[in-house]
Amino acid sequence: MSFPEARLRTGLPAEEAKSLARETAHHPDWVHDLILISAQPEGGTAPRKASWVLRHAALYDKSVLNGHGVAILRAVDQSQDASVHRELLKALLELPAAELKSMGEDLYDLGLGLCADTSLPVAMVHVGVQLLHASGLPLGEEVAEVWRERGLNAETVPLARYLTRQLDAMTKRSC
Repeated sequence: MSFPEARLRTGLPAEEAKSLARETAHHPDWVHDLILISAQPEGGTAPRKASWVLRHAALYDKSVLNGHGVAILRAVDQSQDASVHRELLKALLELPAAELKSMGEDLYDLGLGLCADTSLPVAMVHVGVQLLHASGLPLGEEVAEVWRERGLNAETVPLARYLTRQLDAMTKRSC
């Protein structure tokens, strides 16, 4: 492993984390290492910091994650940490549209599950909606049902409004 894992510590200052993210854009081999660290099922500081650095590396240079979509999805499956899931999925959404569409069914199923799971924080519903759109698949009636139900029982008014807008847009697209 060539990534300096010891730098992923508790109390890592934001500027140092951003510096690591910028460095990652110049060390593409670190991407694989960050994904492996993020996937550690026991969680903890290193996986959380690794997923954050990975996402921010993609924000600096989207191409750094090209070809790593399947590995990122695998890391989401292996991790037990919701904050790692969120960061990895946000990083995944930075991939080129063609790569996302190649994972269409997986993204669709994952996105639908995130939208339906009322135990997840509101932010994950937003990620779920983004995954559904990124899948490139047509949004079916099951998506409308989940959004309608979740919107009616939304934890917050902004979430209810957001899902209503998503439903309206979906209806307009299908007309």
